[in-house]
Amino acid sequence: MATVLQFELPPEPTLTPRPESAAARRVRLGSRGLAHLFTALFTAFALIMVAGLAAMLFYKGELLRMGPSGSYIGGGPADTVAFGSLPLDQRLVYMLVGLVRYVPVLMLFWHLRALFGGYAKGQVFTRDAGVTLGRVGVWLCAYALTPFLCHLFLDATGYELDEQWLHLASVQAFVLGLLVFVIGQVMQVGHEIHEEREGFV
Repeated sequence: MATVLQFELPPEPTLTPRPESAAARRVRLGSRGLAHLFTALFTAFALIMVAGLAAMLFYKGELLRMGPSGSYIGGGPADTVAFGSLPLDQRLVYMLVGLVRYVPVLMLFWHLRALFGGYAKGQVFTRDAGVTLGRVGVWLCAYALTPFLCHLFLDATGYELDEQWLHLASVQAFVLGLLVFVIGQVMQVGHEIHEEREGFV
C-alpha cells in the first residue's frame, strides 16, 4: 500500500523594495515639474491657436497684417495688407495652412507631457518611454517640414503672400527630430534586450 507524505511548502520569500536613490528622486521630481509645464504649454498653445483661427476668420481690423516679408500683429511694413481685407477663400486657405503648421507644435507639447509624466512615475527605460520619445522626434520633423510643404501648396494655388518660409531653425528642428527618433528606437531595442535577459532562468 502506497504511503502519501504531505510536506509543507516553504513560505515565499518577500522582496523588499529597493530604496530610491537620490538621482532617481531628482529625476522623478524634476520630471513631474516638466510634465506640469508641458501640460500648461499645451493648454496655452491650444487656446492661442483657437484665438488665432477666430481672428483670421472674423477680425477685420488693421492689426493683423500679412505680406511678402511675413505676418505681423499690431501693424507692419508698407508692403503688407490687412488680413481681414483678403477674400474669404484666401483666409480659409491660410487657416488650413495655420493648422498644418502649428498642430505639430501642439502634438510636441502633448507627447513631451506624456514622456515626462512617465518619468515622474519611474517609467524611464521602458518600451512606452521609447515609443513616446520616437513620437516627439516625428513631430519635430513634421514641424520642420510643414513650412516647405505649405509653401508648395500656396505657390501652386496662387494664394501665397508670406514668402519668408525658409528658416535655419527648420533645418535644425529636422536634424534634432531625426536624432530624437533614433534615440527612441534605441531605447525600445534596449528594453527588448533587457526583457530577453530577464526571461532566461
